[in-house]
Amino acid sequence: MSLTNRPLHGPSCGFTLVELVLTIVILGAVSLIFIPFVNSIIHSPDPMLRQRAVALGQALMDEIVAKRWDENTPVGAGPICSGESPSKGARPSLVDNCAAPGARTASAIGADTGETQRTLYDDVDDYNAMAEEVDTFHDQQGTAFSLPGYRRKAMVRYIASNLATIDRNTTAAGSTTDTKLIIVEVTSPNAETFTFVAAMANI
Repeated sequence: MSLTNRPLHGPSCGFTLVELVLTIVILGAVSLIFIPFVNSIIHSPDPMLRQRAVALGQALMDEIVAKRWDENTPVGAGPICSGESPSKGARPSLVDNCAAPGARTASAIGADTGETQRTLYDDVDDYNAMAEEVDTFHDQQGTAFSLPGYRRKAMVRYIASNLATIDRNTTAAGSTTDTKLIIVEVTSPNAETFTFVAAMANI
């Protein structure tokens, strides 16, 4: 039998370079259309998560700023004696809060005697003792509600002086001033942190 008529190679069963290049170009064009669509589906809950975090933080901040400036602040408000009170010599023409009979002095930051529960907090700096809430939260009446994946905490500081920059790290160790800094932080399930800041003055 003659072998001269046998084909040297079998039939081609692969892709040419042109076909591979065209396939890559087509897939790239399709991905440009679908990637934003897929991303929008993945991140569609984000606005709702953020809205809940903002509501959670704002509710606590509203609760705190509705309280008295200090444990010793008279009902109906009014300035009390502090490290920056006008009576300290800078403006002697003003009322001397510290020399008045029965003068009240600003208290230390933190919950006061007997105020071991949030339902008993009656002034701003009590909230510095509030434990961080995780997944389960409480309103000021003590009613619990659940928001899995969220965290919330509050911090209160005396602002260092009337000349100091106000920021979240401002402190006044060992002294009291006429302004308190309130910070509320909320972390959402997707690890975004929302910070709410307010300043309250001794007036």
